[in-house]
Amino acid sequence: MRHKTPKTSSIEKALMIIMAFTSHSDEMGTVELSQKLGFHPATVSRILQILRKKGFLQNNKRTRKFTLGPSAFELGKTIFRSVNPNLLNIAMPYLVDLCEEVGETVVLETISGKNIVVNYIAQGKRSLSVKPNIGDRVPVHVSPGAKAIFAFSDSEMNDLLDKKMQRFTPHTITDRGTFRHQLDKIREQGVAFSREEMVIGVNTIGAPIFDHGNRPVAAVVIAGLVSRVKCEIESPMVMALKKTASVVLQ
Repeated sequence: MRHKTPKTSSIEKALMIIMAFTSHSDEMGTVELSQKLGFHPATVSRILQILRKKGFLQNNKRTRKFTLGPSAFELGKTIFRSVNPNLLNIAMPYLVDLCEEVGETVVLETISGKNIVVNYIAQGKRSLSVKPNIGDRVPVHVSPGAKAIFAFSDSEMNDLLDKKMQRFTPHTITDRGTFRHQLDKIREQGVAFSREEMVIGVNTIGAPIFDHGNRPVAAVVIAGLVSRVKCEIESPMVMALKKTASVVLQ
């Protein structure tokens, strides 16, 4: 007896189209999405127009391709706030104080499922040409905040090491053995360094925030030019960072 393959509903197709953009930073059009998801182009086109009207996608009139729209962004911000509704309110004064003390950009990164996302940014007096945005998912193997969190989460670390590590600069660590050794050192020192691993000329340092169950739930990150942010354990900036991370959820 032949079993019929269950049909994919319109709602499921719409959700799959939206989710296709979460792992794809470039614009995509009807043909690309049709090929990627295996849906008929006419179906994809119809759903794209509905999602555009509702603000979940936006259309580039020049290329006629789509990217995520403001409704998706607003939904994402709501989810980030719901992960720990009190954490941001508690952490913000400490982050602002740290920003004023070191004069550099300070970022709060938090866990959202198996991803690490930018939850808050305190812009330093010395701005960066490449800036993160609230809601951005950070590449785990180059972000010191993500590395600081996962270094203390063994199960999550094993999942991470199974994934391919994208190279962003000549300094990006893509070798699993080297990366595992780096995580061991983070656990030993309580701080993570990223020496031009994401952007040439920019150093970042991160320290984990632990909840009352001693679980890493977030991280504080300082980002600045190589000439100002030194990735050295004895640096006064590192000491200030670790102090801030340790008092947020005391």
